[in-house]
Order: sequence, then structure tokens, then C-alpha cells
Amino acid sequence: MNIERIWVLLAKRKSGEATNDELAELNDLLHSGDGNTKNEIAEKIWNASLQPLPEMKPGEDLWNRIETTMEEPVTKSFVSIKMIRWVAAAAVITAIIAGAFLLGRQKDGNNTFAQNVVTQPSSKRHVVLPDGTNVWLNGSSILSYNSESFGENNREVKLVGEAFFDVTKDAQHPFIIHASSINITVKGTAFNVKAFPGQKNVETSLIRGLVEITTLQDPERKILLRPNEKIAVSAEKEPVKQTEDKPEQPLFVISKLHVDEKNILPETVWMNSSLSFDNESLEQLAPKLESWFSVTFHIDENMKHAHFTGTITKETLQQTLEAMKLSSSFVYEIKNNEVWLHK
Repeated sequence: MNIERIWVLLAKRKSGEATNDELAELNDLLHSGDGNTKNEIAEKIWNASLQPLPEMKPGEDLWNRIETTMEEPVTKSFVSIKMIRWVAAAAVITAIIAGAFLLGRQKDGNNTFAQNVVTQPSSKRHVVLPDGTNVWLNGSSILSYNSESFGENNREVKLVGEAFFDVTKDAQHPFIIHASSINITVKGTAFNVKAFPGQKNVETSLIRGLVEITTLQDPERKILLRPNEKIAVSAEKEPVKQTEDKPEQPLFVISKLHVDEKNILPETVWMNSSLSFDNESLEQLAPKLESWFSVTFHIDENMKHAHFTGTITKETLQQTLEAMKLSSSFVYEIKNNEVWLHK
């Protein structure tokens, strides 16, 4: 089966350039072969690196459409340099996304997570799952589940990022969350899970109910979390070898949840539509900013007692830090999901 041909046809279908014959060809290719063959294709498309597609030569009608939309006609050689590369790169990304949805299978063990809910940075989204469970997704997060069998055969989801769950009770079908290095099993409860890529720990904060947590490092061990408790588990998926330079670290740490003087829980502050702080030290403010912007702060000791006042609504992380610099001079560096602050 010609996988490269499938990529090209998927991209053309998504962009509206596919002819009826090409659509028919795509349909035949997608429905040919057995289930294992389709899953193999989906895996290859999903895991493929962003390499350019095979050379695509646009027809004369495409050049005509491009030239008529410009104030001044352009030469074909110019467009071929500026446009063809963009089309190829965009098409391969579109093909990967389309392949994930049309053939859409992400496998994790024996489960298939075919439905993805994605949030952009600094955005939030409320999702109601088929069983009535409410999920609030923080920015830069992905929630995956099987929309066809969820609630009937199982209630399993996969989380990358951060989300607050208010789980509907169903004694026959425990609710299971796969998040980085941990698996969380619940029957009806409300809790927050933070599992961003690149962070050292996966955090679960329990508001009510009871959850059972297992880790990939020690899967036989069951850890029970009670209301108003927070667990931070190492994001390492395999036991870390100890050396003289790297002493043994605990697999997990459980601590109590505490609200601030305004009765706000720092672990769930990101769910509010705005974040206000009044003369708070950076040491107090950092956990709230971490939840709000889905990042981890690294703060020098001489910065922890600097105080700030303000309100965040739609400001970006960089805009917020620039505004804070007006109150106390400091230098910051942002890399992926981590922020360093120092004088």
C-alpha cells in the first residue's frame, strides 16, 4: 500500500484541491487491507517526522489563481521558491493531522484513544465526556479518549498537560487517567492533575472523594490519596539509577492542600477567568502563576520576597512579567514550560 500517496491525497482533500477521482482513490486506499494494516498506516503517519512531501507540481490553473489574487503578476520561479515549500510543509502537517483523525488511532496498551481535545497556550476549555464527567482543560493540554466505547466498556482517558476532573459515579466502570508516569483510578471524585511534558513531577490534588494512584516505576504499589491532599510523583517512567553525585530521591511526596488568605486554592486558580494578587510575595505568587500559565518557575532566593499587585485576564506570560518588572527590577528567561527569575 502506497503510504506516500495516502499522505498526498489526505492533504489535497483537506485543502479542497482533491478531484472526485482522487477522493474515490483515497477512499479505496483507506478501506483496503485488514485492520492491522490500517493501524500500521496510522502509526506511521502519526509518528512521522515533518519531512517534506514528494515533489508536488501544481497545475497551470493553480498558477492562474495565484497570479489573479496579486496586485502585480509574479513569476513562476519566484512562487515556486516561496510557495511550494510552504505548501509542502503545510500539506505534510495537514496529512498527519488528517491521518490521525481519519485513521485515528493512538494506542496505549490495549486501549485506543481516538478522540483528542486540544487547547492552545493560555486558553481553557470545558468538556463534558459521554458519561457526564466534567473536565476543565488548562492551556497547552491534550485530553484523549475513545468516543465510541467510553462509558460502555471502559472509562479511560489520556492526559498531557493539566485538567480538573469532576467525575460522574459509576461503580461498574472505574474512571482511569493515564498521565505521564502515573495512572489514576477513581469512582467519583473531584481533583486536579498536572502532567506537562518536561516537568520533573506529575501532580494530583484531591478536592473530594478518594483516588488510587499507581506509578510506572512501581506498578504493584497502590497509593491512596485522601481529600485535601496533593501528591507529587516523579515523572521518570523507569527507576533512576543512583550514583554518588545523584542521591536517592523519593518516588512521591504527599502534602496537604492549603488555601490562601482569599480562600483560593493555588492548585486550581487557573480555572478562574482572572487572577488577582494584592501585595503578594513572589514566593506566594509563583504557584498561582505556574497554574495559570502552565509553567514551572525557578526563582533566586533574593527574589522570593519581592511583592507584586495586579490582575491577569488575557495577558500572556511575557506581558505579565514585563508588567511585574515595573514594580521590581529583575531578569527573566523562558524556555519551553520553564521560567527563570533573578536580579
